[in-house]
Amino acid sequence: MANAQSPPVAVGEEYEVEALRQNDDGDGVAQIRGMTVFIPFLLPGERARVRVERVEKRFARARVLERANDALDRVEPQCPVFARCGGCQVQHMAYAAQLAWKEARIRRMAERLGLDASAVRPIEAARTPYRYRNQVQMPVRWNEATQRAEMGFFALGSHEMAVTETCVLVSEAMDDVLRRARWFLTSLGPTAKFAHHVIVRQSRATGDMAVVFALTADDPSLKRSVGRFHAPQVAQVAVTVQPRAHGPVWGAAVEVCKGATHLEERVGGLRLRLSPRAFFQVQSDMAERMYAHVVRAAEVRETDVVIDAYCGIGAMTLLMANRAARAVGVDEVEDAIQDARANAKLNRVGNAEFAVDRVERWLPRFVQAGNRADVLVFDPPRKGVDRAVIEAAAEANVERLVYVSCNPATLERDVRLLMARGFYVAEMQPFDMFPQTSHVECVVALRRG
Repeated sequence: MANAQSPPVAVGEEYEVEALRQNDDGDGVAQIRGMTVFIPFLLPGERARVRVERVEKRFARARVLERANDALDRVEPQCPVFARCGGCQVQHMAYAAQLAWKEARIRRMAERLGLDASAVRPIEAARTPYRYRNQVQMPVRWNEATQRAEMGFFALGSHEMAVTETCVLVSEAMDDVLRRARWFLTSLGPTAKFAHHVIVRQSRATGDMAVVFALTADDPSLKRSVGRFHAPQVAQVAVTVQPRAHGPVWGAAVEVCKGATHLEERVGGLRLRLSPRAFFQVQSDMAERMYAHVVRAAEVRETDVVIDAYCGIGAMTLLMANRAARAVGVDEVEDAIQDARANAKLNRVGNAEFAVDRVERWLPRFVQAGNRADVLVFDPPRKGVDRAVIEAAAEANVERLVYVSCNPATLERDVRLLMARGFYVAEMQPFDMFPQTSHVECVVALRRG
């Protein structure tokens, strides 16, 4: 029997368990001898024989050896490498169940924040839960034994590749381009070992695609070779140099080898220029619906000054500028701001301006200079916003604040801080931007008072 100081389970031990619930990552949660155990791909109500693979102080992780029964919500995954690829966590769940699980996550967050249940609106479902992504980054490696390029995706938390010819989250046309890229790299022979990722983006509006090869070496001859790649609907071929094959995919710059300098997308009546590295939501249709919701939630008036923090290519800035007196977009990525300025000209929006700066530096200076704003929109990366941004938002005395987040954990943290500084939550609207995964987007409308 385990003593008081040792965990009640050990690596390698096998147990019969039943999943009691599902955690935020999509893992089934069971209890073994009083210890919480997380079991990937086991749904609530399912019983299984599992083997313990990792033991920490307060929890353990196990994997399914054999399932005794199937939950009503279980479906057959469409992906041939699901459970080996780290990209999707819940393809084994019926889509309706995925939506209910994600909405429940936002409702639990609202409850912890002390909000009434009516503050959370029903989740916005994707029109198609597969083939929705407009961009993919696929790892590639050279197989010395077969003398061929292989492509696939890394397993969660490792650099072990699940080799595959397809990703069921991207369009069939993008799938075709990925296969052609692999054949092309194979044709280059061992030279291809210097390519570690192939990135493909497709415009919903035009169907055109951009293909970027991530290389480990800044080799002019290799760039010339890559520039010969061609495939149907590919309007742009580019390279980025990132010496490390694992970690950040993009290098410091992107060099277009052939074709157009950018793709064009259309959202909410806007024409948007997308340079190779520009950030854009991965689901174009949902992005359009979410941006429209942000504009409505901000209640933009013709006398308003609007600040769009972390503005990217300026889509939301321009949509709000069409209703406001003045709109200012801020982002630290210079390429994104170049796109945003070009998009303002392209759409003949004269009352929008853009600044290249870190939001946590720019916003406090804006406030300290005595400038006013009526509406503030946050759309930060997963890490959320800096404490200095929260303080500046409170000091700016804005009437309306809209927070767009892809990470409920940092969203909850930041909303709690905003509430402590005089804001209240008017509404929370989840969006299923990432079907088949554990991720959920959420837009929170806050008001001063």
